[in-house]
Amino acid sequence: MINTILFATDMGIHTHYLLHHVNFLAGQYDAKVVLVHAIEPPGHLGDAVVKSFLEKDTQQEFEEKGIATIIKGVKGTIVDMLEEEFMDGQQGLSNIREVKVVSGKPADVIISEASAYSADMIIVGSHGSANATPHVLGSVTSKVLKMSRIPVYMVPLLRNIAFYAKAG
Repeated sequence: MINTILFATDMGIHTHYLLHHVNFLAGQYDAKVVLVHAIEPPGHLGDAVVKSFLEKDTQQEFEEKGIATIIKGVKGTIVDMLEEEFMDGQQGLSNIREVKVVSGKPADVIISEASAYSADMIIVGSHGSANATPHVLGSVTSKVLKMSRIPVYMVPLLRNIAFYAKAG
């Protein structure tokens, strides 16, 4: 039985297409959906910029509040996109019970959140928007497929690139 679906998204151009798969599966199983978006940590370059231009006390404040502010803004954008996507009366929005934006490495965040929510299934696209070689699995999807202990529903995106390029 599938009660909880974790939908991992990069909020790229394929998100609308993936949402239709998520909506369909959630409707078939009357499952709740947790949407997860990971924000990659700034890394060495970002840390160097913060350390170069901010005083010590401001650095700490930025690290605590800056990331939280970014997460809040990204979450608001996702919620707005979902409301727009299901404005035409589809019931898909009612299946989405939570939107999580988490700072961390995407594959690790996806696996961790799937565990935290006791998800029965993870839904991901075959590759992200930035993948220049759509014939190859994206790095995040590849890692999730290797790391996950629960079923992963991977939606192939290759054929849909032309459709969304025309419709966009």
